[in-house]
Amino acid sequence: MVEEEGPSAMAAAAAVGGHITDRWTQHAIGDLQASHTLSVPLVRWAPEPVEPPAPEIQEAPDATEPEIAIPETVLHARPQPRLAEDAVCRSPICGQVIAVFAAAGQPVARRQPVLVIEAMKMENHVSPEVDGVLKTVHVSPGDKVKAGQILFELI
Repeated sequence: MVEEEGPSAMAAAAAVGGHITDRWTQHAIGDLQASHTLSVPLVRWAPEPVEPPAPEIQEAPDATEPEIAIPETVLHARPQPRLAEDAVCRSPICGQVIAVFAAAGQPVARRQPVLVIEAMKMENHVSPEVDGVLKTVHVSPGDKVKAGQILFELI
């Protein structure tokens, strides 16, 4: 006689005359049926609704309380920190310079395009990461550049 394997064989072996003899199987089937039935209201698992506490109403401060003085240094934004490597802008990719928008001595803002490099038919705008004044521009339109080559310097 060939013995069957799998869940149906185990269920058939556990059931004798329509009754399940294995206590573990009875427990598992009971859990499965309890978790997949809609006869039991789902409200029993929901937490009891609780009203949020009413917010406390604060009275207006008295005119006798002194106001806190805030120093001017706190109110102004801090200048952006500059690192030594921020003064030099290098080429992010290999390509050809197709346009230069600024010249030496001209002030530039952070993320303002200074030049455009074309690589694989895509135009890539190159800009400084900090505000400054252009010290020198090392490339001109038509020049081919390598990745990591210095393009321009800031003061």
